Amino acid sequence: MRSPIWIWLPKKYPAWMTALPPPSDVPGPTAPWWERRAAWLWESIVEGHIADHGPGEEVWYAVEVSAVGRLGIPEGRLVAADPYVMDSAPVPFDQRLPVAEADVLVARATTDAGDKRVVALILRCGSSPISTWAMATCAEQDLATLEPEGFFGYPVDAGTGALGGVDAMAVANRVLTEDAGMLEDPISTALFADGNGTDAAVCVAPEEGAEPIAVCSSGWGDGSYPTWLGLDATGTVVVALTDFLLTTDPYAAPPAPPDEAPLPDAAQSRRDAGSNPGSPGPSLTGAASLSWGMTAIRRHRIPSL
Repeated sequence: MRSPIWIWLPKKYPAWMTALPPPSDVPGPTAPWWERRAAWLWESIVEGHIADHGPGEEVWYAVEVSAVGRLGIPEGRLVAADPYVMDSAPVPFDQRLPVAEADVLVARATTDAGDKRVVALILRCGSSPISTWAMATCAEQDLATLEPEGFFGYPVDAGTGALGGVDAMAVANRVLTEDAGMLEDPISTALFADGNGTDAAVCVAPEEGAEPIAVCSSGWGDGSYPTWLGLDATGTVVVALTDFLLTTDPYAAPPAPPDEAPLPDAAQSRRDAGSNPGSPGPSLTGAASLSWGMTAIRRHRIPSL
């Protein structure tokens, strides 16, 4: 008998539940590329539309923000990772959230192909206006070592991103490992609940009694994705969001991604199931463990399923 599935998937929230902290102005040209992108992305999400500034004609996508649920983050220690390929001992970001619980929101864009894709998975920790942006980093990650268009991000090899507390993400890793790629675990079942998976976003407990994690489809698919922290005037984290690089920004040109390596069983099963196919991505595991530039993932237009 399969274990019961515990899903926090609200159908409708009042408008205030999806209210977003006011954005900051986009920093000037002397600011790092990543800081300008983070501010530009948040402004786009708040305004309800996002542009793709790639080669050729500029394309605009409508963006809708929906409530997903509420997430416990004990001691504010946040982990971001692809749950299908993360380490058994998830590494949290050095920066801690100011709250032990946060609202989970998802920003989805309707593409020119008519399908929906996840732009960002968001934790809302407060309501103060955003003053500046920071890049979420783990131990020994030094921003001074980045290339001009580089960032620290976590690798996705199964078309899936997740946010959660340290213990909850460790339970998710164990449950997915025990499932051995059969996709019968609560996380996979929740992601496939709509029969598609390209714009899925849920808060789901990996097993009965466990703290839930927030899981979603990752934009166009696989790659490496950064997490930005919106700070208020006091330096307190107001929002944390993983940017799935769905569109190009006005500030950088994408380099080529690294070569693909063999996937763990769970990740290969998720990809084979066709829930969110993507372009090749790195196979390095662990939260926020890659440093490379704007990926070519966002230039790959994956057909809708």
